[in-house]
Amino acid sequence: MSDDAPPHEDDAWRERVREAWDGRAASWDETASANASAPDRAADLDRTIDALGLRPGDRVLDAGCGSGHWAIAFAERGLKVTALDLSPELMRLAMAHAERRRVAVEWRLGDLARLDDPFAVYRAIHCRTALQFVPDVPAALHDFRRVLRPGGRLLASVPGALSPIYRGSWRRHLRVEPPAVNWLAPWELERLLGFAGWIIREEWGEYGRDLTGEPNAFQPGALADLDRRLRQAAATTWTFIAS
Repeated sequence: MSDDAPPHEDDAWRERVREAWDGRAASWDETASANASAPDRAADLDRTIDALGLRPGDRVLDAGCGSGHWAIAFAERGLKVTALDLSPELMRLAMAHAERRRVAVEWRLGDLARLDDPFAVYRAIHCRTALQFVPDVPAALHDFRRVLRPGGRLLASVPGALSPIYRGSWRRHLRVEPPAVNWLAPWELERLLGFAGWIIREEWGEYGRDLTGEPNAFQPGALADLDRRLRQAAATTWTFIAS
């Protein structure tokens, strides 16, 4: 390929994602920092570690780590953490947080579907609300499988179709800007996981505000008797644990 060849469509997508997250990194981190110190975060962390079957000393990949709060929390629990994100600005903030907390995390700039790891190195992969920014989700799931140890587990979450996170999804019909979000819904991720041979071990929904403070119009108590797909659609985020 010549030096002046046009970029691949997926590469252009990744560059748009990188630019968008660099631009919103500071505001994102402000809210993420507040959530990381919220009273319910310790319980969320306990649930995540238990669902992934992690023990101190296990290696975990935080894929789409943002400004690093989950990666830092894992490291503080005695896990060996590699944290990956596409945004240099988010990575800069994450490294600063880790330095202040005096924890060791291996920070990497990179793409979820192009992992620089050999086969079978991680006990678990934590991919929280990141797959909707990936141009090729099956490729990312394939690479996750490649680097996960036998018996290891994946946490993957995406917004529900009615989530406040997806409140701008209508704009995709206007075609006024190139896409950088695939609007992946929980039932679509579920089907993709099954197609790729993953077995879903556990799943749950969360119905709080998104990280910009936008509230969810639905409350869990009002959804308890509804079909699971309706609960998935209403969730701010829906989480799968798969192996």
